Amino acid sequence: MSALTPGGGGPLAEAADWFAELAADEVDPATERAWERWLQADSRHAVAWTRVEEISARFTGLPPSGRLALARRESLGRRRALKVLGLAVGGLALGWARPDDWRLGEGATLSTAVGEIRALDLTAGVRIWLNTDSQLAQEATDRWRLLRGEVLLEGRSGAAPLRLDTAFGQVRPGPGCCAARLRDDGLEVAAYDGALQLAPLQTRAQVLTQGHRALMTATAVRPLGPVDPARQLWRQGRLVVDDWSLAALVAELGRYRPGLLTCTATVAQLRVVGSYPLADTDRALAALADSLPVRVERRLPWWVQIVPA
Repeated sequence: MSALTPGGGGPLAEAADWFAELAADEVDPATERAWERWLQADSRHAVAWTRVEEISARFTGLPPSGRLALARRESLGRRRALKVLGLAVGGLALGWARPDDWRLGEGATLSTAVGEIRALDLTAGVRIWLNTDSQLAQEATDRWRLLRGEVLLEGRSGAAPLRLDTAFGQVRPGPGCCAARLRDDGLEVAAYDGALQLAPLQTRAQVLTQGHRALMTATAVRPLGPVDPARQLWRQGRLVVDDWSLAALVAELGRYRPGLLTCTATVAQLRVVGSYPLADTDRALAALADSLPVRVERRLPWWVQIVPA
C-alpha cells in the first residue's frame, strides 16, 4: 500500500481530516496555523492535500485552487457547497454496464468508471473482464495496452495468442486464466490457471507458473507467493476475504466507490472474514459495522471513515 492509499491512516486520511476541520463554520487562527505547519512538514502532505482538493472538486463542481498558498481560502469558500450537497452524493451505486457500446479495432479504448466491472470477448476464445476505474487500449489485433487499473483474461486452448503491454513490460498469457493489476511500483500478475510469460522492459522474459503471483517492474520480476483464487471473484461482483486487516479491506472497497474511504489507526488491524458486494459498498460497510466493534461515520459528503464503535 502506498503512502497515499486510502486505508488505516496516512497522509491522505490526515489531509481529509484537515479539510473537514477547515470546512467548519468557525475556524480559529490556531487551527489554521496548525494546518499550515502540517502542510509544510512533509512533501507527502502537500501531495495528499492536492488530492483531497481534487476529490472534493469532483463532488462540488468547484475546481481545486492548484496553489497551496490559497488552499485555506478555497476550502473555506467551499463550505457552503459541501453543506448543500449533504448526503445526496453518499450512496452512489456501482454501474454494471453491458458491453454493447464497446467497439473493437486498432486504436480502440475500453474503459470503466469507478464502480464499473465490464466483460467482453476480445477474440474467438479470449474473454476479458475490466475492473473498476480501468482503461485498456487496442494497439493491434493481438496486442493491447493496460493504461490504468486491472484486467482479467481467460483464454481457451487454441485461441490466438494475446499480448498485454504495460509501462513496465509485456504479459504473454497462454490458455487459462490470469489477472494483471497496475500498481505504483509495478504490475502485479496472477496466474490462476495455466502459465504465462513476463517480459520486463529492461531484462529477459521469465515464466510465471500456474498458481503463483509476481510483481513485474521494468528491471525485474519479484515473486509474491501463491495466488488466492478468491481474489478473481471481483468479476462476479464479490470481494471475498479471509483474515484480512480492516485497513486492507477498506483500501480495496474504496476502489469501487467515489470519494474517499478510510479507517482510523485504532481499528485498522481488526481481522475480517466474509464476502462483500461490490455493487453496493454501503451495504458492505453496514455489514462491517454489524460484525465488528466499529461504526461508519460520514465526515464530509465525499469522505466516509470507519471508527471505533
